[in-house]
Amino acid sequence: MAQAAILERIHRDFEAAAADLPASVIDPAARRRAADELERLGWPSGRDEQWRYANLRQFERVGQFGSRPVSSVAGAATDAANAQLPRALPGFERWVFIDGIRAIGAPTAGTATTGAVWGPEQRLGLLSEMFGRDAAVIDVGRDARIEVLFLTSKDAAGAAVYPRLQVRVRDGAHLQLVERHLGDPAQSTLVNATIRIDVAAGSQLSHYRLQQNGAQILFGDTLGADVAADATYRVRQVAVGSVAARTSAQVQLSGRAAALDWQAIAVGRAEQVLDMSLRVDHLAPGTRTQEVFRGIADEHARLAFNAHVHISAQSPGSEARQSLRGLIEGARAEVDLRPRLEIYTDDVRAQHGATTGQLDENLLFYLLARGLDAPTARALLKWAFLGDVLRAIDLPDLRAAAEQAAAHQLPDVMASGALT
Repeated sequence: MAQAAILERIHRDFEAAAADLPASVIDPAARRRAADELERLGWPSGRDEQWRYANLRQFERVGQFGSRPVSSVAGAATDAANAQLPRALPGFERWVFIDGIRAIGAPTAGTATTGAVWGPEQRLGLLSEMFGRDAAVIDVGRDARIEVLFLTSKDAAGAAVYPRLQVRVRDGAHLQLVERHLGDPAQSTLVNATIRIDVAAGSQLSHYRLQQNGAQILFGDTLGADVAADATYRVRQVAVGSVAARTSAQVQLSGRAAALDWQAIAVGRAEQVLDMSLRVDHLAPGTRTQEVFRGIADEHARLAFNAHVHISAQSPGSEARQSLRGLIEGARAEVDLRPRLEIYTDDVRAQHGATTGQLDENLLFYLLARGLDAPTARALLKWAFLGDVLRAIDLPDLRAAAEQAAAHQLPDVMASGALT
């Protein structure tokens, strides 16, 4: 019943806003197709296998699914944002979007899109196709470094915003892209982001993703990527914010020797629910996937990582490695890890592992025996648990910001001085 009520509200808000939504950003016919497709698929529920760990009840708290007009974001919001922005990264061009609307640095989006196709596992992306008002469009044919900040302002409280990012890395180019989501409105707010990635032949995309939203934000994150021959897509993802967050990512390795390296951490406390779903399709020979996840659930938090690698019969010589580990620190905390390899060729190298539990008592005893007190020893072990992924963030200033964000979720780590 709740699912039907949410869907009814979404369509009611869409009909009310349709005339005001910019045709220059998304073609009106594409918006209508997205609405029809969402109606056909229905709103997800906990009975859907791919959505069983998502905190869908939080959507009932969204006051309005329609986004605000561009005119209400410009001006004063830019001044407010400047006071809240983190320090700029050396050597990076900075773009800032306020409530999904360009504010600083970003060029005009250009020609309207005809809409993206999102399936059942990624149906939150349809909301962005319906309501999106702007997009950060990156199209590079040379080496580039760009930082995109998506800030949710206090003026968005109680409503919804739709950050949109479209990236194309042309043949032979290398893009270092930082995507950060920030903001702490005073009321329950939906931030529903969509990211479309095209990594052309022989190119490289290093994509650093930090989600640091405030405790009143419900965060949806839908990503689709295509990686061409001899191209590499590297992702470093840190999820520590929002009352509930859902990542729905699908990556196609469509060209020979295309590669994906996805490494992520999630640190949840209080009542947070942080849910990540990643599907990778190997569609050509010699393709490679590496997935690493480290998650810590404290107090009553719940973390989930669903990793599905599909290796088609057209992909001999492919490799896939999954390493998923979860650490449960709270008495009512929960970590759900689901590695899955679906293989249709004999010529493949694949391995996966998933472990969930508490701190290693042997390692803890080792530190205690060398004179450390119990709180410090536990804090050091927790910090070491996240270390391999944090060290993979090869931008020193950004790594420091990611470490600070993760450590603030773990008060004992901050108190121990493990973060230096």
